[in-house]
Amino acid sequence: MLHCSNRKNPFLFSMQNKLFTSLRALAVAAVVALAPTAARADGGMWLLKLMEQQHLADSLRAAGLEIDPSEVYNENGLSLKDVVGIFGNGCTGEIVSPDGLIFTNNHCGFDFVHKMSTLEHNYLQDGFYAKSRAEELPTPGLDFVFVRSIEDVTDIVLQITEGMSEYIRQNEEVLAMFSGAVLERSQYKDVPGIRVRIVPYFGGNQFYAFYEQVYNDVRLVVNIPQNFAQFGENQDNWMWPRHNPDAAVFRVYADRDGNPADYDPANVPLHCDKYLPISMRGVEAGDFAMVMGFPGTTERYLTASEVENHVGSLNSPINVMGEVVLAHMKGLMDNDSALNLSMASDYFMMGNTVKNFGGQIEAVRKVKLVERKRAAERDFLVWALQNGHTDMPQVLGRIDQLEREYADTVHDLYLSSFGTRQLAMKPPYYDVASYVENFREIKKLKMVDSAQLAILEDATFLTPEEVERDKALAKQVFRTYLKHKRLPANFLPISSPAEVDAYVDNLYDNSVLTDSARLVAFLKKPSQKVLDADPWYQYRQGFTTHMMTLASNIEDYEAELTELNKKYIAAQLERNGWTTAPDANFTLRMTYGHVCDLRPRDGVTYDYQTVIDGMFEKENPADPDYVINEDVRALYEAGDFGRYARPDGKLPACFITDNDITGGNSGSPVMNARGELIGLAFDGNIESLSSDLEYNGDLQRCITVDIRYVLWCIDKLAKSTYLFDELDLRF
Repeated sequence: MLHCSNRKNPFLFSMQNKLFTSLRALAVAAVVALAPTAARADGGMWLLKLMEQQHLADSLRAAGLEIDPSEVYNENGLSLKDVVGIFGNGCTGEIVSPDGLIFTNNHCGFDFVHKMSTLEHNYLQDGFYAKSRAEELPTPGLDFVFVRSIEDVTDIVLQITEGMSEYIRQNEEVLAMFSGAVLERSQYKDVPGIRVRIVPYFGGNQFYAFYEQVYNDVRLVVNIPQNFAQFGENQDNWMWPRHNPDAAVFRVYADRDGNPADYDPANVPLHCDKYLPISMRGVEAGDFAMVMGFPGTTERYLTASEVENHVGSLNSPINVMGEVVLAHMKGLMDNDSALNLSMASDYFMMGNTVKNFGGQIEAVRKVKLVERKRAAERDFLVWALQNGHTDMPQVLGRIDQLEREYADTVHDLYLSSFGTRQLAMKPPYYDVASYVENFREIKKLKMVDSAQLAILEDATFLTPEEVERDKALAKQVFRTYLKHKRLPANFLPISSPAEVDAYVDNLYDNSVLTDSARLVAFLKKPSQKVLDADPWYQYRQGFTTHMMTLASNIEDYEAELTELNKKYIAAQLERNGWTTAPDANFTLRMTYGHVCDLRPRDGVTYDYQTVIDGMFEKENPADPDYVINEDVRALYEAGDFGRYARPDGKLPACFITDNDITGGNSGSPVMNARGELIGLAFDGNIESLSSDLEYNGDLQRCITVDIRYVLWCIDKLAKSTYLFDELDLRF
């Protein structure tokens, strides 16, 4: 699954950017040395704003595009950019009808549908099928975002931020401070729902403003049952061949003037002048395919030492700790249906993250990426010295030195934070500490009762059953931390895994912070001495100090890397004539390629297409991941495939292309040479999990659910036939 956050989910968009919110533990650093060549747009996530400068139109035509490139991207008229939007702040969706109908992935809507579900109305596991617009369900918290315009604001940003360091200048929060001023001077200043995102490109050598219009009344139309949409679950995740229809249908609503509006029964479907037609003709090997969407993060300009640090000090601790958490969650879910529902979304995203990070470690090793990047850097330095860039040996050398110096710090930052943030016990540590520290003043102001009430109202306490589950997880997390940490520094007051069980039991059972009755009694007679001796208070004090120290060190590391990065990338861009694509950063991009098979290793060839028969070949009643949905079985055994079958009578399921995609591309439209929808991108393959660090056309594949499979689900399974009145099907 490609839900954004490193590749796919809101839990991790991306892990480098969101795991520790004040940091980006590995900054985008130096660009990989490449021999000077013409642009190869099939291996890039291209910013369409630069179509002319990077000669993308010529490359598209040569690859097989049949429509005019202006129909792909047009700043002065409607184009494909107007049908693709951000779905739920971590995925992509596309408009497929004049009435605001959205196609996207099932896993993109997973978290939203999960929150709407109960054991009585389990829209996640049982599915949801509207039979009319009146039955379409409001989806709290979900929005859909259109890109209205893209503007080069490099000069403006450099002027406003004159005197700032590159680290500050490229910070998302700092750039957001200027978005209001940029919007105010634009033609969109009075347009409802418009926001501006200013984003650095090419290591801060360019900045672009994205004018985005946010619609926040989005309603659920069709959600395929989980055991069908996610058939194979985490075992099949990142794997080919696949057979699951990872698809869902939503609709954008607006007020009667077509403007964004909060949910209101009086809102109407958004009228869209531009929407995607749908091809019913299927695909063949060699067919042109293009993908448009919002890829989250790539880091293809990292040096060899940075790649080494990335997989060894970022991926590795997350993978190690994640496996521990996953095993704990699965053990609980397999034995309790209520827990299975409540934990489904977290388990779904965690499994995706862990498999992704582990797969990337292995993929980097297999393709010898570190070794090849070292060779490329040596080649780059020859060019640099011949062309006046005499500082490049020092730039590269300093990057290598920084990576060596900070590798263990990065590792322990992620090891510490990733495991502990999974614990459910989160008592009101800061509020109680502040209450005790200021108790005399609170008492003097006669606010004791109100202060106590505020603390207790904000606090969330675990039930005895939840406490026992959380203690079991804490014991595993702490043992894993002690076993794998690299630095001498330790946020725990124990050093041996053998001491963990007793420590955790005391932590949960004897703290005034972890039990409501104990806390109430303590608040009546607060004591700094008692609090200082409290086991949870001591744990949080130690953890906070530990993390602050690591964070401070990482910030110094990132600040220097950012400065070096800008210089290095600028030299690379000069060398290649600005013909390489910028790294993905969750902004609108286009990539193109072709339908093709996969030959991942000697003697192994995977066909480019699957059919539903393969799902039944994988069936295993003893494995919950491979249990067949009974409604699907009935349709399959009846051969009820209708007009969606191939000429040979088989129902197409999924296909693969060599399009360059990553997290955030989940739900992206896969289109043919005529700009018609042929499928929905939903995953990559495990052989190419190094692709965020380097595109490899021989191995990288975009796993796509065939649009005919999606339509079959809507028609035959959901029986939401009213939707076909608004779709443009082309035979």
